[in-house]
Amino acid sequence: MLEELRQFGLDRHDFPTLLGNVSTLLRMLTLNIDSRNTKRISFIFYLLMLVSLSCNFYAFIISVIWYVFFRDVEEELLQKIIAFAQMVTSTGSVTNFLHMYLNKNKLKRIVDAYILCDSNVEPYSRMSRNIEVTLKSVKKRAIIFFIFVVSQIGVYLTIRPLVVDRSSMKDYSILWGLDPMVETPNFEISVFVITMTVPVIVFAPVNIIILLIVIAGYSEAHMLALSEELLYLWEDAVIDYQMQPSKMELNNIISIDEFVKRRLENIIKSHAQSIQMFQMVDYVFRNGIAIQFIFFSISLVACLLGGLNNTYAQIPFILMLVGMNCITGQNLLDASCTFEAAVYRCKWEKFDSSNRKSVLLMLRSAQKNMMLSARGVAFLTYASFTYIIKGIYSMYAAFQ
Repeated sequence: MLEELRQFGLDRHDFPTLLGNVSTLLRMLTLNIDSRNTKRISFIFYLLMLVSLSCNFYAFIISVIWYVFFRDVEEELLQKIIAFAQMVTSTGSVTNFLHMYLNKNKLKRIVDAYILCDSNVEPYSRMSRNIEVTLKSVKKRAIIFFIFVVSQIGVYLTIRPLVVDRSSMKDYSILWGLDPMVETPNFEISVFVITMTVPVIVFAPVNIIILLIVIAGYSEAHMLALSEELLYLWEDAVIDYQMQPSKMELNNIISIDEFVKRRLENIIKSHAQSIQMFQMVDYVFRNGIAIQFIFFSISLVACLLGGLNNTYAQIPFILMLVGMNCITGQNLLDASCTFEAAVYRCKWEKFDSSNRKSVLLMLRSAQKNMMLSARGVAFLTYASFTYIIKGIYSMYAAFQ
């Protein structure tokens, strides 16, 4: 048991372990992305997800529609706005999860492709070491993100209902059939129902984002490692030529140009494979990201209308989900730009004409940067995140 928990630690940051960690988290949500794991998912997790989906449908669909549109109490306008924001957030999370669940076979093929790519990297080589260095940062990023979200939701769902007076809990909308909600046992039932929605509203989108962090993180690590190989290409060729025995037959001696040619062929092949794998990732995730961004943007506008003091838990949660996607996309874009710069700086002027043509071919493909997108409409970068925030504030100001 202790050894299994250590797999989630920062010391274990190789790619198979990272995928194993994410696969374990997603299997708890009945989503199996690793074709290597043929063990059946426990019936308990299916039951938990069924209960979670049912509670979500009751608490954030049926109850909110009744509360917002059919309960005619003018003094509760603020609570209705907050309830609407919660409904939109939960709908975005559930829709994204269902989208990924329907595409689980495609996710398995993506994971298999990345595992195959990682297995082709020579162990203990410079490229392998560089990949692991980047993957350690990727895992640290994922751990910080997971701890932040889980701790925030834990405080919101456990400590606050136990400490704060029930009558002051304005951010709890009234569930259908549990009015008045602050009295026993309606209050305890409502807290239980809201808590049971956590797997599908919180853990589902969080773990899907962690999967994206890991997969895109490997593409980032792979591109940075290939960049390093390009920068040391000429030096490696010279050292390899100088270390060949002087008495070796002339036909068996590998020239510098031949070494560069072979290494360039491997780099071009690896780069093309990395682009192909990333295109598969973007194709599967882009629709889910777009759906989530639309719902979260609407929810943030409603949260702002409800007041920061009344929506202190929702806004950081939503911004963290949106921001982490943009951070992942930005890091991937930076890695692509680093690879493009490495092609310029690989000392191609010392190559022969044939190898120069190969570098030119690689440069053309390197100029097409890998970027995560929301259905091809917006690319996920720091600039996009600022545009999203500005757009949300503009919508809020218009409604205000």
